[in-house]
Amino acid sequence: MKTGAPGTLEGSSSYYHRKRRERLLYQKLYYEATKGRRKVSKAARQAVMGKHRREQAGMRSTYRSPLTHSDPVDDPCRDAEAESTLTYDIVRLRDELSDQLGEDGWVPEFTRIVQTWINRYLDEARELITEGNRTKMTRLHHLQRIVAGLHQEQDLAERGRDARRAVLEDLGLVLWGRRVNTVAFLKLYQYHWFSG
Repeated sequence: MKTGAPGTLEGSSSYYHRKRRERLLYQKLYYEATKGRRKVSKAARQAVMGKHRREQAGMRSTYRSPLTHSDPVDDPCRDAEAESTLTYDIVRLRDELSDQLGEDGWVPEFTRIVQTWINRYLDEARELITEGNRTKMTRLHHLQRIVAGLHQEQDLAERGRDARRAVLEDLGLVLWGRRVNTVAFLKLYQYHWFSG
């Protein structure tokens, strides 16, 4: 048997050696196609592709909430009872204002009232931070989620029904459990959060 470069066999007639080049090309293509992706089911992949097609056709809003974490895992440290109560209050407020002021006129009043709620929660957070009590960190986390959720509700009210429908389809509401993007939150509220 002839030997060429170290580690290779020239004139080898085995199937393994004859198909080596094709196998390496296949492995390279397979790696390129699957790198950086998680395995997902066929149904989940088709659902995502369907969303993208509807966005490209203009049948779905392309809005993404900057305050939500891109990972769709729910926050395990959330106060579900307080957040569901707040969600109920927001829905009730939105319904009352749209009945009183009409479909087009309710948004400014809604954002004004929600901003007063945000200010109240920010005041409570500042008090907890100035006390320096580490046992209150859980409450601080809940306040961060509530402020982020209220801010998201303001944003969605201003953007309209299509944006809200897209966020609901993606299960992207903070008050429904989606994790908060802390970096985006601190960009918006760092001064309010830490100023005394």
